[in-house]
Amino acid sequence: MATVNPRIPNLQDIPTPFGVPLSAIYKQSFAYITVKDRLPIILTKVIDTFCRNKNQIIDTYGQGAEEDIKHIIGFISQLKNEIVTNKTLKLLRLNNQVVTNDAKEWNKYLEYRTRVDGQVPTWFNTKWLYCECYMYRVLAQEIGLTSTISNYDPFETQKRDVFINSLESMDAVASYLKNIIRSEEHDQELNLKNDFLRLLKLTLWSNRQDLSISAGSPLSQIGNPLDALESLNDNIIVNDSECAWHIVSERTGKNVENIHMVLDNAGYELFTDMCLAAFLIRILPRAKITFHPKVYPWYVSDTMVRDFHWTLEYMNILDRYPNVQTLAHIFQDYLTRQIWRIQEEPYWTGPYDFRQMKEKAPLMYDQFSNAKLVIFKGDLNYRKLLGDINFKYTTSFTAALGDFHPTNILSLRTVKSDICVGLSLGAAESLLEKDKDWMISGHYGIIQTAVHSHNT
Repeated sequence: MATVNPRIPNLQDIPTPFGVPLSAIYKQSFAYITVKDRLPIILTKVIDTFCRNKNQIIDTYGQGAEEDIKHIIGFISQLKNEIVTNKTLKLLRLNNQVVTNDAKEWNKYLEYRTRVDGQVPTWFNTKWLYCECYMYRVLAQEIGLTSTISNYDPFETQKRDVFINSLESMDAVASYLKNIIRSEEHDQELNLKNDFLRLLKLTLWSNRQDLSISAGSPLSQIGNPLDALESLNDNIIVNDSECAWHIVSERTGKNVENIHMVLDNAGYELFTDMCLAAFLIRILPRAKITFHPKVYPWYVSDTMVRDFHWTLEYMNILDRYPNVQTLAHIFQDYLTRQIWRIQEEPYWTGPYDFRQMKEKAPLMYDQFSNAKLVIFKGDLNYRKLLGDINFKYTTSFTAALGDFHPTNILSLRTVKSDICVGLSLGAAESLLEKDKDWMISGHYGIIQTAVHSHNT
């Protein structure tokens, strides 16, 4: 049913229909709530960050930063107004000082969407995935164009606070991981499998620590998260962990077994991702792990390269947490010996979903094609895997991936947007009866695999 709103033409007072991309044009969708409420709140908190930390920023970046801060606050205020009044998206200003800047690609995509939509995209009337990513990208671009604070991350303090506030929980995990890495009795396959499945669930549930969903409100992990895993088993609504173990444990005969991890949130989640990666090295001595962070500050808490290195540096000075400190030494050694590596790739903050990777980033697609496994963390990566299309819930994960089949895929995601595939018949309806917010609460998780044809 269409509702009358002069600012939002064709606003539909219905949930997102099946078979179409998520969009704020559907009033009974999380996309609508996000564009209407959550994105403006996030931008307001960025303004608060600049205002609150103004003197500290000036001390760090120099007196010229005062004018840059004033400019950015004005830009964000205008951007927030454009969102709530459903104005058109604009071309990004180009930064000719940065060789790798992808603003031109974003501008090409705006022209493409204008052709597809039949008009210049507006915040409520275009694809949710596009306009939400655009908000973070245009903010990063404007900060990057300043003369003094071009490298400033307005979300940095929040990300670090999540990490620091979760130290007690991380120490419990560190004690567990340190023991299984060093213990020879864990060489038995049953023990290796059980520990792998446990760490898989640990890094799944760590994905609940998402500052973009909390709109920047403080988060932390409390207690021993390992103790809570069994109680959460019923909340895993798709569980392909046995298949994930088969992929990981199968010997390929290759001299090097490459595994890629496309990261999501910094803080506690990044720590658990590192723990899983360390265990993969433990069971696959020829493995090399490549981590893929974001190039720009993204979705409030997404991991950047600087967050990765800060995490290891901070872990290394934690004398009160010797288990965490020990892991810092192990993790840093992996990086030094290039068993682990970090690879920046602008595609993760680009305008395209992953189903377009073969065409838009063929070198990345080829790199994945030569890998044993690619692990995608989190809700945004899941949305990009599916092209942000609201498939019927019983659609298979493999079918929903479209043309994206470079190798074995593993998605670890707590459900925080109204898109989900691979459910059994009637499962979505049962979940809705039990919890009307099951798709946006983060209370439910997915461990989902797509096995490449050469492994079947």
